[in-house]
Amino acid sequence: MAQKKQTIEYRLLVQPAYDETLQKQGVLFLLETAKQFTNFSYVIDVKDDVEGKNILWTLRGLRAPSMNMPATGTAQFHKIYFDLPMTVHFTLVKKGKVKAETEFSFLKTAFKSSKATSTFLKIYTDQQEFQTKRINDVVMAEAKPDIHREPPTTKKLIPQKTKR
Repeated sequence: MAQKKQTIEYRLLVQPAYDETLQKQGVLFLLETAKQFTNFSYVIDVKDDVEGKNILWTLRGLRAPSMNMPATGTAQFHKIYFDLPMTVHFTLVKKGKVKAETEFSFLKTAFKSSKATSTFLKIYTDQQEFQTKRINDVVMAEAKPDIHREPPTTKKLIPQKTKR
């Protein structure tokens, strides 16, 4: 029996980041959906827990952002973590307790990731690669037909022959 190929549902970018306000170096975790939305931009609702060397993200769904401006694109969630250890165990849990897990090593010259244990998550540690491979990873939104209702039809009166 052939196994069904699981498609990428989420993309994760992990890279160094600098917070101008705090004037502090950190690590950016940016999660986005592979699905693109046509009418609204959404935010991924994530509950995040950090305990020692473990980062756990639990997906709770999508929500509309506080500004309801129509936009197209993927849904996203991002967070910058500060003072992380050199190695971190990252777990992403989606509905049905399905998990993707990986280890990140934060080196001075680069960030490295072990292979994720699930195929629904694709991980990047380079922003340029994250941007250029988006076209291959993202499921483009389907163009929906513009449906117009026909005006109600009226019965045509058939002229009756008059008697002479």
